[in-house]
Amino acid sequence: MIRRISYNWLKEYIGLKVSAQQFASEFSLKSMSIERTEKVEPVFKKVVTAKITDIKPHPNADRLRLVTVDYGQGKQTVVCGAPNIAVGNVIAFAFEGATLLNPDNLSQTTVLKSVDIRGVDSAGMVCGLDELGFGTEHYAVLTLPENTPLGKPLETLLVPSDQLFDIEITSNRPDAMSVVGLVQEAAAVFSLKAKLKPPAKPKLKAKKLSLTVKVTQPKLCPRYQAVVMAGVRVDFSPLWLQLRLMQAGIRPINNIVDITNYVLLEYGQPMHVFDYQKITDKKIVVRLAKPGEKILALDGKTYQLESQMLVIADAAKPIAIAGVMGGQDSAASNQTSTIVFEAANFNSVSVRKTARALNLHSESSDLFEKGLPKLLTTAAIDRAVELAQDLTGAKVASLVLDSSPAQPKVTKINFSLATLDRYLGITIPAVQVKKILTNLGFKITGTKTWQITRPWWRNDIEGEHDIVEEVARIYGYHNLPTQLPTGQMPVRPKDLELVWEDKAKDVLSGLGFTEVYNYSMVSEWLLKQSGINSDQALKIANPLSEDMEYLRPVLFPQMLQNIASNINNFSELRLFELSKTYVPNKSNDLPTEVPKLVGAMVLDHDVFSAAKGTAEFLLKKMGIKNYQFSEIDSQVKFWQPGSALNIMVGNDLLGHVGLMNSNLTSKFSIINSVAFFTFDFATLAKYASPVQAYQSIPQFPAVQRDLAIVVSQNLSWRQVEALVTAADGLVESVVYLSTFINQSIGPDKKSLAFRLTFRASDRTLKSEEVDLVVKKIVDKLKTSFGASLR
Repeated sequence: MIRRISYNWLKEYIGLKVSAQQFASEFSLKSMSIERTEKVEPVFKKVVTAKITDIKPHPNADRLRLVTVDYGQGKQTVVCGAPNIAVGNVIAFAFEGATLLNPDNLSQTTVLKSVDIRGVDSAGMVCGLDELGFGTEHYAVLTLPENTPLGKPLETLLVPSDQLFDIEITSNRPDAMSVVGLVQEAAAVFSLKAKLKPPAKPKLKAKKLSLTVKVTQPKLCPRYQAVVMAGVRVDFSPLWLQLRLMQAGIRPINNIVDITNYVLLEYGQPMHVFDYQKITDKKIVVRLAKPGEKILALDGKTYQLESQMLVIADAAKPIAIAGVMGGQDSAASNQTSTIVFEAANFNSVSVRKTARALNLHSESSDLFEKGLPKLLTTAAIDRAVELAQDLTGAKVASLVLDSSPAQPKVTKINFSLATLDRYLGITIPAVQVKKILTNLGFKITGTKTWQITRPWWRNDIEGEHDIVEEVARIYGYHNLPTQLPTGQMPVRPKDLELVWEDKAKDVLSGLGFTEVYNYSMVSEWLLKQSGINSDQALKIANPLSEDMEYLRPVLFPQMLQNIASNINNFSELRLFELSKTYVPNKSNDLPTEVPKLVGAMVLDHDVFSAAKGTAEFLLKKMGIKNYQFSEIDSQVKFWQPGSALNIMVGNDLLGHVGLMNSNLTSKFSIINSVAFFTFDFATLAKYASPVQAYQSIPQFPAVQRDLAIVVSQNLSWRQVEALVTAADGLVESVVYLSTFINQSIGPDKKSLAFRLTFRASDRTLKSEEVDLVVKKIVDKLKTSFGASLR
């Protein structure tokens, strides 16, 4: 995340004497990276403060109005299109000849000229934020407090020239998303003491008003604090506060809302403000949403809530989505006189799930998702009360209600300087190490072995290694000696599964296969088209489109789509994909990721034998020899009955090979026979062997014969294969080819086809010798199984 921060604001808390460029360089070297710096100084001229005294409709345009302003030395009427202005507003007014930023190109300036707008001459302008250099919102007018003197040049009211830093904050450092957190970092980087004075504790000064807080889900809301303030005067914030917000990219609204945004920037704690009078029965309950509940959020949209979503509710209804956004029905308005400040700590996972389910994200939800410390709510409440008293005249009208006042457990870490020496390879003086850690907010006790208490705002510090990193970065990695390491470099063990992935891809590519990459998301239509129940797949909460509603549980449906898209352009297809499938996990919200290898073939000849041969060749290249084939249950609907096999190693299923069921392929308008081989890749990698025994090339040629026999349908081809293999010593291999079932063969009969390879180690076999062995095999088949030659 990028946090934009003012250098002047940082300097209020720490005595920095270096230039902004020096600060950015040193800070980036030892802490977070400053991605960009921007010099801030007034770019406008001839702009003064003025009060709107009259607003009339434009005679020739519905969306324009005639606005009369009083600039102290006189009045002037101009044409204005801004919708958010009212009589009595103090605004920034530009005279003819004023220099402003060009709203169509904010990198350029323009000189204001008198123009005729729909028949009315306009020689001035009510300035928007973008024209003054305070953001990009064209119709957002800069509105100043009512007591601002009129006719005052606007640049005289502004703070001195400043520098803005865009700082890249890593996700493990939400504490640095605040000015206070960055000040703590800068204090350590520049060896200075931060002037961080805690805000004063709220004291009850008005008549005590009733308010109760109840948290029903303490695991999802570890802490909730609230305080009532009465006598609030809602107005526009002073210019200094508006500038701070605008420099950070936040549009000022009114002093109450601006205070919560200011505290967000200063302390990194999201806050919310409720109108006290709009809270039913003056009860706040942090609970899960009830079935059917809805909320009209501050963005003007109504959201349907789900039962696992945490909400802030009063006695009647939800008034905020916990950690995400408040509701309009309880929001403070210009008529509000009594408010409730809220600061809470919410479970990061709960906020993330709610924000994603509703597709509703805010800066508050982004911060809560990263995990904030419980103690931060106290500092935020105290600071908000302090600012409200100063800026709105409000008085504290209740005690600070706290759902969890108990202090969290202190984390202490045992640390030895010897550990630091061992990790860094140099010795840093103990005094210097202590100063670095103290400036970062750590507390140290002990002598030889230190007991280090981590700062309450540093949830990322977990052990001794984190302490070493903190010292090393502030000391400066560039200050560590540059020398080559001595001794033997450790050998990092290879991830064998990745090695076998590369091997499998190389083998299949060498066989003429093309690798395909499909999306991990599929449509409900594709699942149903492939005969897969959508309950077997994990549904995505916020799919990009209807074509990406589910995480795919298998790979073959998309492969069938690939074939259907390409079959008319090629006479043959050989495709494969090696990727993950996602299987729903009942014990976890996250699916089980299962890597799969799928190959598909469409040929003009015996495609089943080709697919089976490819699978066997791949197994051979991966060093797997002790595999066996077994027939797939004919009830498995994806495969053509009698034309599919399991591939086994012992009792483990490696995969399958066979013809895809023609009823299935026809749904994709594929008329050709399609053969698939599939492997569970984790199991495949488990049995793969990088060491393969050397086998010399045979000296004498082999002789092949094809054999087709008719047997009972109850007989497995594996039984036939085993008998033929053991029938004679000249039989080198037996390859099952196919099964054929037809009434012409006879009832309850089937034809099995095999390819037999014969070889002798000491001579070239003669045809007569092979014929005798084949006759011997046929006789054994007749005797054992009642088989006959087809």
